[in-house]
Amino acid sequence: MDDRARYLWLKILTILGPTIFVAGGELVRTYYLSSHFSPALVSVITVVTTLIGAILFSWYVFRAMERLETERRAYKEAVLSLRERERIAREMHDGVAQNLAVLKMEAYKLKDLSQGNQEVREEVETIDKLINQTYLEVRQTLYDLRASRRLHEGFWPTIQRQVEEFERQTGLAVEFSPLDPPAEPWSELASVQILRIIQEALANVRKHASARRVEFSCARQGRTVEFVIRDDGQGFAVGDMELKAHHYGLSVMKERAEAIGGRLSVESQPGQGTTVALIVPVAERGFDSGKGKAHVGG
Repeated sequence: MDDRARYLWLKILTILGPTIFVAGGELVRTYYLSSHFSPALVSVITVVTTLIGAILFSWYVFRAMERLETERRAYKEAVLSLRERERIAREMHDGVAQNLAVLKMEAYKLKDLSQGNQEVREEVETIDKLINQTYLEVRQTLYDLRASRRLHEGFWPTIQRQVEEFERQTGLAVEFSPLDPPAEPWSELASVQILRIIQEALANVRKHASARRVEFSCARQGRTVEFVIRDDGQGFAVGDMELKAHHYGLSVMKERAEAIGGRLSVESQPGQGTTVALIVPVAERGFDSGKGKAHVGG
């Protein structure tokens, strides 16, 4: 249920709820309580029931409004975060990426000039390889920064593009099994966080795994959807790697999962590949959608 439908439901409930409650109470009082209890006791029962009903109804309505406002603020923060990412991407493209392209051309010229000196030529080739690697990393980062903005095209088309870009960058074929049917039973805010977790998981495979095979599957499990990314790479000792600075990304992924009421698990052993599993709750109808904390990361 989107925000407009939820606001409409809240409006209808606020208008009709008290009226129906009072009308029902009057019917019960007239046709049942009056014939079984004294007038004084009927009055007490009516007052107590009205007070309890009013308190419960007000509590529910204000809780629903607070939840809607929290989610609205969180989504606004997510949109602002995406715009900031777009700005960073533009600056990187205009600055870092172009400078690397110039460095690559200069390295190519140096290679030609170093024909007679094998040692210099080898150094230049090493520099050229590092420039190429850095350039590819920057291009992938630019793509990741901009991918979230494409969510307006739909969650699954955006994920499909992400998988195709990963295949193009790494040369690895990904066995991709999207949700069937390809529904999106979560909020737009959750879509952003899920996409960022998937990007980070694929980036870890590309940078660290040395894998030959990657599987990416999605399946509905009752009231949750499970995303699993599995590779057959070199793996690592999870406890040790989480303590290292360059695996700060794992803790960020877990924070993103918790922010949408989900759960992330990482299973890996040296030489036996890595499995990253993200479990996301399906949004319930009504207001208690269980989105968790309103934490938004860029």
